[in-house]
Amino acid sequence: MKKLFTVLSLALLLAALLSACGGGAKPTVITVNGAEATVTGPNKAAVKIADGVLTIGKAGTYELSGKGTLPIVVNVNGGNAVRLNMKGLDLTATKTSPIYIEEATMVVINPMSGTQNIITDRHLYVKPEGESAEVEKDDAPSAAIHSRAPLLIEGEGKLTVNGESYNGISSGDTLTVKSGNLTITAEHHGLKGKDYVLISGGTLNIKSEGDGIKSTNTEKASLGYINITGGNITIRSDDEGIYAPSSISVSGGNLYIKSKKPALQTLGKLNLTGGMIDITTNSDALSCASSDLSGDALITVNGRPYSK
Repeated sequence: MKKLFTVLSLALLLAALLSACGGGAKPTVITVNGAEATVTGPNKAAVKIADGVLTIGKAGTYELSGKGTLPIVVNVNGGNAVRLNMKGLDLTATKTSPIYIEEATMVVINPMSGTQNIITDRHLYVKPEGESAEVEKDDAPSAAIHSRAPLLIEGEGKLTVNGESYNGISSGDTLTVKSGNLTITAEHHGLKGKDYVLISGGTLNIKSEGDGIKSTNTEKASLGYINITGGNITIRSDDEGIYAPSSISVSGGNLYIKSKKPALQTLGKLNLTGGMIDITTNSDALSCASSDLSGDALITVNGRPYSK
C-alpha cells in the first residue's frame, strides 16, 4: 500500500508539473554545432555557454537539435519541470555526461516523432568500486544521460544512448519510461534509477556489461524497486538482467532477457503476474526472498515453460 500511495502521489505531482511547464508552449530552440550552439526563444537569456558547457537555468520547454560536442547541463533551482524535446540531436561529450541534470524539480526527455537522436558518452572519470561505492556515486555524472532529479522519458521518436564510459541512462532519484524507441549500450548498467524504475510503455533494447535495468536504494524499505506494466523490452547483459533490492514487479508487456547471471534478482519479493517473460540465462532464472507467480504471466526459461 505504501508503494501504491507513493506512485499515485508522484503521478499527481507529475501531471501538475507537466501542466505547469507548458508542454505546448513555444519552446526555446537550441541548435548545437560542434562546440557551440545558437539559442532562440523565450528562455534565451537563461541559456549560458561557458567553459565548453551549455547550461539551462530556467524551467520550461527546450527544443534540442544539431550535431556537436557541447555537453548540456540542466541547473534549475525550484520551479516547474524542464522539458527537453529532442529533434534530431547528435551529441558526443568527453568532458562530462552529454546530458547532465544537476538540479531540477523534474526533467522530461522527449525524443520527438520522426526523429533519430544519438547521445554518446566518452568522458573519463574514476569508476566507483563495489556496490556501496556505486550508491554513493549516484549524484556524480556517471552516464550518457545522468540526472540528480526525477527523470521521465516519453516520446514517439528514436533515442540511441551509447554509454561508452559507464552507465547508459542513470538517475540518482527516480526514473520513469512511458514511451519511445530506446536503444541503450553501456559499459556498466543500461538503465538505472536509484529510488525506483517504472516502465509502462515504449520499445527498449538494452545491451550492458553490468545489469540491464537496476534500482539501488537500500535506505528506505518503500523504495529500491522496479515496476514494469507494459512495453517491449529486450535485455542482453553480462550481469543480472534486472536487479532491485526491494522488489521487482512485472504485470504486463513483453520482456526478453539474455543474461550471464540471474535474469530477475531481488533481495525482496518477485511479483510476476502478467505479460510475457522469455529468459535465456547461464544462471538462475529467478532469484528472490519470496515470490508471487500468479495471474496470467507467461514465463519461459531457456526455451521451456517455467514451472510455477
